[in-house]
Amino acid sequence: MLGNQKWKRQTAAVCLGLSVFLVFEALCRLAGWGIESSAAGDFSEFNAARPLFRISDDQQTWQVAANRRRYFAKESFPAIKGQHEFRIFVFGGSTVQGRPFSIPTSFTTFLKIALRQANPKIDWQVVNCGGISYASYRVLPIVRECLRYKPDLYIVCTGHNEFLECVSYNNIKSPNSTLATCFSALNKLQSFHLAEQTWEHFRARPATVVPAPSMPEEVEAMLDHQGGLDAYRRSALHADHVNIEFGCNLQKMISAAGAGNVPIMFISPPSNLRDCPPFKSEFHSSTNLHTQQAVTGKIKNASNSMSLDPPTAIQLLQSAVQDDPEFAFAWYQLGHALLALNRDHEAANAFAQARDKDVCPLRMTSQLKTTLQAVARENNIKLLDADALLLDKARNGIIGDAVLVDHVHPSFKSHQNIAIAVIDAMASTQWIQIKNTGWKDAARSDFDNHLQSLDNMYFLSGRRTLDTLRLWTQGRGDGPVLDSFRQ
Repeated sequence: MLGNQKWKRQTAAVCLGLSVFLVFEALCRLAGWGIESSAAGDFSEFNAARPLFRISDDQQTWQVAANRRRYFAKESFPAIKGQHEFRIFVFGGSTVQGRPFSIPTSFTTFLKIALRQANPKIDWQVVNCGGISYASYRVLPIVRECLRYKPDLYIVCTGHNEFLECVSYNNIKSPNSTLATCFSALNKLQSFHLAEQTWEHFRARPATVVPAPSMPEEVEAMLDHQGGLDAYRRSALHADHVNIEFGCNLQKMISAAGAGNVPIMFISPPSNLRDCPPFKSEFHSSTNLHTQQAVTGKIKNASNSMSLDPPTAIQLLQSAVQDDPEFAFAWYQLGHALLALNRDHEAANAFAQARDKDVCPLRMTSQLKTTLQAVARENNIKLLDADALLLDKARNGIIGDAVLVDHVHPSFKSHQNIAIAVIDAMASTQWIQIKNTGWKDAARSDFDNHLQSLDNMYFLSGRRTLDTLRLWTQGRGDGPVLDSFRQ
């Protein structure tokens, strides 16, 4: 009986403590205490904070700084915001920038063209902040910076580049998933940020500060280096940890936008499943040599049977993925065998497995996409799924070369479709008003005129860049040898 009463008292004490904490967290949110600042500490600090934009010599425009031009295209916007101006900042990686071409054929340019048709009374400014190979942790400081420039809307399209720096990134960021999970949860609490800020204000600063490990100023993509593809191994990916950090970075972008009263929407970028084999396949560490040889043999025999006897090819490949479910190329071949028998849904699932098992993940994984969807849902953020959007134009309902020019980058037509869908999303959330009911047809006509206005050198340069990108994905980067990153 006494033991029962003691247990009840302990439970009541715990509940009282939790209730006090919950009341304090609610008070922080109502009062606006503990809103995360741009200087908030995290696991992804950089050597230096360099602004993306610099004011021009005549003080008339903000321009991408010269020392950022290796990864960002030339872009500018007026220093003084006009009375009828609506500023949209679009953040992300090379998909946003428009690679393998550039901003003139990115969805951001088509967005601006279409907006002028949708509502000609507004002075639309769409600022492209897409950085080549930029992952969410490198996008985040730019999201914070752009609060200075009086934005009216943020659009974030990210997810493909989270593993480009995965070895160097995880040497700096804690691989302890429990710690990272706790940090990710605490980071959503304003009471936690208030405690952080209070501690920073009152703590005694040491006379000598030992600098913490930090990321390089600019991207150190592994594939930029000789031997970069060799350095990709499943054990080095820390995929669960990268996924947690990805969600944390998205949450920080939302917090930053919220602190500046800027609406934000996310775009889940598209991936080529049908026509892009895995960049690197690796057997599971527990798969013995005999089984490895069996899997390889089944893939070879299935390839020989694919055109004449698809059912046999499917049986061989299903057996191969059962022998080792982690070997990505077997899943990819299974997808094509299933396509041969018009089993499109099963083929799509097999292709998705091939992407997710890729040891060199240059495409957004299902795990990362699920996290993006969850963060958007939990924060009531508008999310545009570019994969779903482009399915109508894809053969067999599976994204491939019909809508993407390589493993991740949309074609001109796909960029246009994304731009149209963004405006539909903006209108559905009442961020803008459509004044011209025939704006879509007019916009598509303007798209064609815009493409015709670009000179031949623009398209030739883009095709050359595409060839270079294909070599890059094959691990044929010409940078310094990657020995220092090997684990």
